[in-house]
Formats: sequence, C-alpha cells, structure tokens
Amino acid sequence: MNLKEDYEKIIKDHKLPSYEYLNKEFELMYVTKLEEIKFPLRFIRRRMNDKIAWFCNILQNIIQPNPGSIIGLEESKFFSNEDKEKMICLLRELMYIERESLLLDIEYDNKKDVEYINNVFNKWDKIKEDISHFSEILKNGWKTDIKKESKEHYFG
Repeated sequence: MNLKEDYEKIIKDHKLPSYEYLNKEFELMYVTKLEEIKFPLRFIRRRMNDKIAWFCNILQNIIQPNPGSIIGLEESKFFSNEDKEKMICLLRELMYIERESLLLDIEYDNKKDVEYINNVFNKWDKIKEDISHFSEILKNGWKTDIKKESKEHYFG
C-alpha cells in the first residue's frame, strides 16, 4: 500500500491540498518503511497534529518556563510581555486545533478528517509566519547579552 497513491485517490472525491505540499510541510513519511496504512486521512491528520503539538510545547515553555530548565528560563527573557500575549493567542488557536484532532482520535470520522486537514492547510501559512517570527527572536536572543537582574544564579 502506498500512502501517496491512496491519498491521491481520495483527493478525487474531496477538495484537499496536494500530497507533495503536505509531505513538505509535515513530513508525512518520516518513517520510510510502513507495511500498510489503512487510514490515510487519519495518518495525515496525525502527522499534521504532531507538528502543531510540537509548536504548542515550544510556546508553552516560553510563556511559562519550567523552573528546572535553564534554557526555558533564559529564552523566556527574550520576549516582551506584548510578544507573550501574542504567543498566548497563537497557543489558544493551536490548542484548539490539537484538541480537535484528539476528538477525532476518539470518534473517527473520515469527513471530519478532511475538514481538519483543510482547516490546518488554510491556516498554515499564517501559523508558520507567526512561529517563524518567534523563532527568529529565540535564535537572536542567544546572541544578545541580557542584563541580569541578579549577579547570583542558583543551579540546584
């Protein structure tokens, strides 16, 4: 069974994004040897959701860093309160999408998988733009010298 071929058959019945686009953005076949994929829409939805959940974890760690993570604590300082408010809005949107996928795992519905894939596809460019903006701040933050509130650091 071939995921790409199966998905392209489904595209004929539903208006869906191309396999190539989805594979490029969500690495559908990050595992190269799969014997059989019985539910191609479910598989694709889950791969899309994996990336959404990954972004949620990144945003959550910036907004509310784990006190045991020096990386999270430092990276949280790279952002203004205004940036964090924008992150909270984005996190809310992403968590809605993520929980929508959770419900589809509980009560599978092929039609709703189609809707989910199209919904994420339609929002994806804006989501990527927002994540890219925050990612640039993260990257550049490590090159910026942040004034320390205290000269002493506690490392456990």
